Amino acid sequence: MRMNVRDIQIAYTDRGSGIPLVFLHGFPLNRDAWSKQVDAFRIAFRVIVPDLRGFGESESSRGAVSMSCFAEDLLTLLQHLKTGPIILVGHSMGGYIALAFAKAFPQMLRGLVLVGTKAAADSPEAAEARRGTAEKVRLEGVSVVVDPMAVKMLSSSNTDSAMASSVRALMTSSKSEGLVSALLGMAERQDAGAWLETITVPTLIITGADDMIIPPGESEVLAKAIPNATLKVIPEAGHLVAFEQADAFNEILREWFSLPSSVTLGPSFESSSNQQ
Repeated sequence: MRMNVRDIQIAYTDRGSGIPLVFLHGFPLNRDAWSKQVDAFRIAFRVIVPDLRGFGESESSRGAVSMSCFAEDLLTLLQHLKTGPIILVGHSMGGYIALAFAKAFPQMLRGLVLVGTKAAADSPEAAEARRGTAEKVRLEGVSVVVDPMAVKMLSSSNTDSAMASSVRALMTSSKSEGLVSALLGMAERQDAGAWLETITVPTLIITGADDMIIPPGESEVLAKAIPNATLKVIPEAGHLVAFEQADAFNEILREWFSLPSSVTLGPSFESSSNQQ
């Protein structure tokens, strides 16, 4: 499906019915990274998965795309789809966007799931490195990002060559313009640490024990700062934990949602959404 969202066309998946469960992919991926979650949860939820601006089948825009811009895209899409409050799942860069969305539009949240992500902004050195990478992508193409990242997306103990090929395919489908815009946007993102304690919805934090891109320690920081957050560490999983260890990841979500014994959310979700 496609929809005009602000100044561009956004491609998205919309399956199932019930409480909306929205997944935001990481960098430099697309919505197919969540394919194993769409299949698992569309029976119990209305599962919505967009290609973020500049990724997958969505159109790109020029210049830096801030995490707030991505969050505003999402809000506009949700308003068009008439979803009401959602459970939001964000991986890596999608987690940065989920935090920006939680800050700007708390009334739109029922629950929050942060996967392989962090609250901290880039250091000045890291931000400058991102800008340098963006310039190289302009000149040389997406391989500048894909080649060094692809080997870090899965656990170092993973020997599944077919899975590694699938992950690389997800990454190489990216457009140079989209990568440049996102890199520049991530370089300027704000530190979320100061306001994490204001998050009141149920929050689940998931990380891969072998994540080399955003180490598990960053998830521990999130779990300590967000009131009553639950932290789960999945063994033998790298950065792309929901794809690499889909069964374990989905089971954690099922338990958090009180599924499959019930297809409705538990009391904590209902009470928190009523407070918005």
